[in-house]
Amino acid sequence: MVRKIAVSVVASVALAGVIVGSALPVQAQLNPFQRSGFELTPEDIQMLQTAAARLYQGETAEVGTVETWSNAASGNTGAVQLVQIFEHQGLTCRRLQHDIKINDVEDTFRYIFDRCKTASGEWKLL
Repeated sequence: MVRKIAVSVVASVALAGVIVGSALPVQAQLNPFQRSGFELTPEDIQMLQTAAARLYQGETAEVGTVETWSNAASGNTGAVQLVQIFEHQGLTCRRLQHDIKINDVEDTFRYIFDRCKTASGEWKLL
């Protein structure tokens, strides 16, 4: 079973800071969902960020491309899929679907985020 998490713009910004990185210390990113069984290690977060970056930063990634990550130390795994390329207010954007399997948790967690490339070349959450 996949737990589909509806992510609003506000929630996606907060959650993305946890999932795909932010300027906050790593400790603050570790487990915002402890009650739901969702826990990523700092290494998991780095692997997830790297997999996602290959899809939104690369100019050659096509819709449907999947990047996977797996952390033998934590037992957590994931897949990031490029599900859409689009424009928003003149910016090139990528929609990424993250499916994350937490060790010892039956369900897979699913998050969908949009990132857009700014005029300065930075990729920001929409």
